[in-house]
Amino acid sequence: MTFPLSSLKYYNDLILHLVARDVTLRYKGSVIGILWILMIPLSQLLVFVFLFGKVIPLGIDAYPAFLFSALLPWVWFSTCLNSASGLFIGNRDLMRRPNFPPFILIVVNTLSNLLSYIFFLPILIFILVLYGHYMTPYLLIFPLLILIQSTLIIGLSLIVATMNVFYRDIQQIVTVSAMLLFYLTPVFYRSEAIGEKYHLLYTLNPVAVLIQSYRAIFFYGSPPPWGSLMLSTVLSITVFAIGFFLYNRRLADVFDRL
Repeated sequence: MTFPLSSLKYYNDLILHLVARDVTLRYKGSVIGILWILMIPLSQLLVFVFLFGKVIPLGIDAYPAFLFSALLPWVWFSTCLNSASGLFIGNRDLMRRPNFPPFILIVVNTLSNLLSYIFFLPILIFILVLYGHYMTPYLLIFPLLILIQSTLIIGLSLIVATMNVFYRDIQQIVTVSAMLLFYLTPVFYRSEAIGEKYHLLYTLNPVAVLIQSYRAIFFYGSPPPWGSLMLSTVLSITVFAIGFFLYNRRLADVFDRL
């Protein structure tokens, strides 16, 4: 019983150390340091608010709050996915250390980017309150959404990181796919704007369902679409299982290639 507990503590400490290391190295040498976390989401927010609030108005009330409640989880998802391709290739020395499980790199990448999301929560809440959208008890569902999205991100990242060792085109494919998926996900527009014949496609997109669920609990103060969220959970677990199976099956080959 002592070994499993000590191992759990070891891996927990290792993950925390690597998350802190990842965040530190990411902004080392920068003039404004960790404040760069603010740049990408805020710049995207300003561009979309100007474009769809002023130039091509979508007619959505409290549009900055509407947009920001969905933009933050999307940035977390896309940043993790785009950086996953280089996790194994860029950490060869770390992976070659005895008893180091490469799977931890995926978890660290997911958690370090999640910190950026958590960092923005007070700003999101401030914007919501500014537009008259106050917090409700449905906010307690937030950890569940984080867990589901983490499962999806880790599963996809395992697939991307593993396959990119063998096929370097994966990195470019992921970049293009993430860009296309952004427009197929109701981040800057209402999900109700999607035509009826495309509703099934939307429901089968776990990212779209998660985005809508975040917006529901933050912006609308309502419960998420439980039926769609359950399906999204099943799909996320399935993706995780596929990713972990592929990772385990090709891990020996990954070490041979590195």
